[in-house]
Amino acid sequence: MRNPVPHYYHCATKGFDHSILFADTREFIAGMNRIGICQARLQEEKVIVIAFCLMDNHVHIIMYGTREACLKWMALYHRLTMIWQGKHRDGAPVNEEWEYDAWQIYDTEDLKEKIAYVFRNPTVARMSYVPNGYRWSSAPLVFADSSAQTIGGKKVGLLSIYESRKLFETRAILPEDWIVLPDNMIWPGCYTDSKRVEKLFGHPRAFLFFLNQNVEADINQEMYQGSLSLPDADVIQMAKEQSVKLFGTDVVSSLDLTSRIQLCKVVKKKSGTSLKQLARIVQVPLAELKKIFG
Repeated sequence: MRNPVPHYYHCATKGFDHSILFADTREFIAGMNRIGICQARLQEEKVIVIAFCLMDNHVHIIMYGTREACLKWMALYHRLTMIWQGKHRDGAPVNEEWEYDAWQIYDTEDLKEKIAYVFRNPTVARMSYVPNGYRWSSAPLVFADSSAQTIGGKKVGLLSIYESRKLFETRAILPEDWIVLPDNMIWPGCYTDSKRVEKLFGHPRAFLFFLNQNVEADINQEMYQGSLSLPDADVIQMAKEQSVKLFGTDVVSSLDLTSRIQLCKVVKKKSGTSLKQLARIVQVPLAELKKIFG
């Protein structure tokens, strides 16, 4: 049995209808610190957090790792959140069912779009913040002066074991060079690979370009239509339309295998259709699609 291959994943919780996940600054700080605690506790899983945003009723995180490891990470974050809320909310944690998943990201452009989508959440929610002005996100780390963000902070290694356990409510051993800010929040640059994000975009101009795109409808459809199966006729029509845009023909069968695989990526992203349906309609061996989509 082959080992699972790591990919980039967009992990998210579905927004609660009635409950609040983070009610105030204290809860947001604890929620931010839990990201670092999950990283410390699951080091063997080799999950890399590259971008995230915490909203009052849901969470978005872009990770690199295997799907199994990313879902294990999300499960731990969920469990630690319930434990924290049980202690600090008079025994009354969120009582709505948690729903979360990990959606694979298939190429560099898709990754850029997903990171920008995550960072735009506060702005789309009509909050009075631009992405890099929203503190409960890793957006402020990207193309920014990190030295200004850590003023007044101290290294975890300067805390006693007792102080660390009391402050972060975990027995996990946090790296000694991690920085704790004056309000007891772990600086997110300690556990987030924002440099990878900067390298991906290459320049602030490119980053701003993606931040100004409007792809919410497409990404929301991709995430939340779940396992609903579209009629073959709808997928066939979509494949033809995208084939015309990409290759100038609506005769999908005339495309070579490389082009049909490229077409599959676009149709999969827009429709969320199953691999079996996609393989049948675009005429690509299912085994080939499984190699690409995991």
